[in-house]
Amino acid sequence: MPAPFAAQLCGYRPKNGNPNTSDNNDKFSIELGRYLFEEMGVPDGQVVGDDPGGDMENAVVRDLQPYRPDLVIRRGPSALAFEQYAHLRVFPEYKQSHVKAAPHIEHLQRLAQALPPSVHTSKLQTALSAAEAVFEEQDRMSERLKLYMPEESLLNLDITCGATQVDLPPVLRLGLSSKWSLRTDRAQDCVSQGSKLASQRRGPMPHYAVITMEPRPAMLKILADGSGSVDYVYHLNLPALSRAIDRARRRRKVGDGGWSPGDTFNRLINQGRIRDYDELVTAVKAIPTGVGASVPGNAVDEVERSEGAGPIDLALFPMQAVIQRKGLLE
Repeated sequence: MPAPFAAQLCGYRPKNGNPNTSDNNDKFSIELGRYLFEEMGVPDGQVVGDDPGGDMENAVVRDLQPYRPDLVIRRGPSALAFEQYAHLRVFPEYKQSHVKAAPHIEHLQRLAQALPPSVHTSKLQTALSAAEAVFEEQDRMSERLKLYMPEESLLNLDITCGATQVDLPPVLRLGLSSKWSLRTDRAQDCVSQGSKLASQRRGPMPHYAVITMEPRPAMLKILADGSGSVDYVYHLNLPALSRAIDRARRRRKVGDGGWSPGDTFNRLINQGRIRDYDELVTAVKAIPTGVGASVPGNAVDEVERSEGAGPIDLALFPMQAVIQRKGLLE
């Protein structure tokens, strides 16, 4: 089932009359965009806002939130706001907030020198001199960290679906990259983001997908054809796009095979790589309620009980207990 708001976002550019999904330098993009709009029932000459991508994101959030009011569905937050990626904030925050200790130690030394001579003053000055050496080394190490530590940046996610936790960052359950239409560089951004979400997480991998209105199979292929970085590509109106591609095929008087765009589109559909909007709704509905611990606190005891043995007191007899468990010692 298509997105109920899809046709409202589609329109024709006032300057040239081309569909607002099209690349003005690509005749096939213009042709396919017109067929798509006609199949969707978009009135000829309909004019819409200048930011269909932003309008699409707002519409998706408004449409999805009522299905899961227990989750927080938003536009634009960084992945770093979520539990699986919160660790990536640590070093940038340290780098930004760290200040050298030397000026502060020097200030304290000047204050100590201004004190009346005494045993306690001498001890304070000695302690400050020792502290100066320690903090000088720490400052040197900090500067090396700032210079050599890698910093991997994550792009902001266009739409997120998070499960809240008490006194902890929310868990990212679903992240969407929103692309009203695609260009090669935009598509590569989506793939790169998915790779980073997978490799840099600490915790469960969120469902990561792209939502788009792009009509060209060649552009959709960049994201959907064999890229493990993107789970699926959700299209706002896949049935209408399928009919539009069939019209373009018939216009060229080619059969079911032998026409590259049609063959590509059919392959992506058959592989389940491109999906209709209602499957995104289904995915949101299926997100588990609540957030469980990654490893329950009693998990080790449960495993031991299932093996028919009591817990091992490793603090008392670590090696002997392990040997007995292996059956190597009577």
